[in-house]
Amino acid sequence: MIMQKGNKKIQDWFEKELRINPLPVLEHGYHPPVRYEILKSFYQLEHDDPRLLQAEQDVRQATRRVTLLLTLERIIFHIDKFEEEREEEKLVKLASIVRELRFYHCSRNMTAIRKALALLVRYQREDGSFPVSLAANVFIIEAILSYGIVNNPYMEKALRWLLTLQNSDKGWGNTEEGQSDIWLTCSILHAFSYNVKYTRNTKIRKGADFILSHLYESNKGGVIESKEAWEVLADSYFLKESFTGGILAVLEMLARLNFNSADPRIREMLNWLKDRQLRSGLWPSQTYDLMNRKADERVSLRVVRVFKLFLIMPKQGSATIKTFRIRQEGRTSAKKPAFITDPLNHPKPEETERNYE
Repeated sequence: MIMQKGNKKIQDWFEKELRINPLPVLEHGYHPPVRYEILKSFYQLEHDDPRLLQAEQDVRQATRRVTLLLTLERIIFHIDKFEEEREEEKLVKLASIVRELRFYHCSRNMTAIRKALALLVRYQREDGSFPVSLAANVFIIEAILSYGIVNNPYMEKALRWLLTLQNSDKGWGNTEEGQSDIWLTCSILHAFSYNVKYTRNTKIRKGADFILSHLYESNKGGVIESKEAWEVLADSYFLKESFTGGILAVLEMLARLNFNSADPRIREMLNWLKDRQLRSGLWPSQTYDLMNRKADERVSLRVVRVFKLFLIMPKQGSATIKTFRIRQEGRTSAKKPAFITDPLNHPKPEETERNYE
C-alpha cells in the first residue's frame, strides 16, 4: 500500500524494531474493529479513504455487534424481572455487554448504550459504590468510564470512593500474603487513568509504584493468582477474566498514566513483549504454555498500541483521552443530552427505534 506521510514514523518503527511488521497482518485480520484501528490510527488514512470507509462499515455490520445490541435491548426491557438476590449478576451482565460493545466502537449517544449506562448509574449508592463486590464495582466503574463518562458527579463520587479503599502499601484489595491484590490494583488504576486529573495524583502514582515493586509475584489469593498470570495477555468481558492481561495490562495502565519507558522495569517488560512475537507477526493469548500458544488479534492490537504510546509517541497516553462534563441534571456541555441518568422519566422520541450506528 502507499504509505501516508503522517504515518511514516510509525511504519518505520515497526519495520526496524520488530522481526516482523505486524501492521500488514492486522490490516487483513478477522476482527473488523482491529482492521479499522490499524487503518485509522496506524496508517492514518484520510477520513474519506475507501479502505477506511469500508472498514468502518464492516464494524457497524459485524454480526457480534448486532447480536450484542439486541441482547442489551432485551436485558434493558426485562431488567425489572430479575430477582432481587440476583442483583450483582444483573449489573455485571449489563456491564459486560456494554464493555464489549465499546470494542465495536459503540458510543454513548446510541439509545441502547445510553439506557444501559443510565441503568447502571441508578444503582449507585450515596457513597459512590455499587451494591456488588469490590471486583464487580471496579468492573462496572471502568465500563462506564470507558465511554467518556468522566467529569460528572457520579463517576467522581465512584473514584473518590475507590481512593478511600487504598491500603497502606498503596495498593487495593487483599491477598493471603498480607499485601494488596496486584491485578485488582492494576484494574483500579486503569479506571483512574480515564480521568486526566488523576494521572499526576500522588496516591495513584504510588499505586503504580506498588505494582512495579511487585512484578512477577504470584499474588496468592487475589482475583487472579500464580506467577503464570503475568504471561496471560488476553482478557475478556467477563468479570474474573477482565482482570487478566498480565504484563500487557500493566503496560497499558502505565502508558495511560504517562509513565516513561526510561524506567528499566518498564523497558524490561517492553523488551519481553518484543521477544514474544510469533512467526505470524502477531502475539499469543498466553506465553507460558509453548505447546498451546495461539495468535490473538485483539492481544496483538493492544501490544502495538503499547509500543506506539511508549516508544513511538511517548507522553500521549491519557493525554489523548477526550473528556466532557455532565451537569447534575444529565446534560453535557453539548446542545443535546448525551447521558440521561433516568431515561424512564426523560423519554426521547427515537427511543422507540433501534439505533445501531
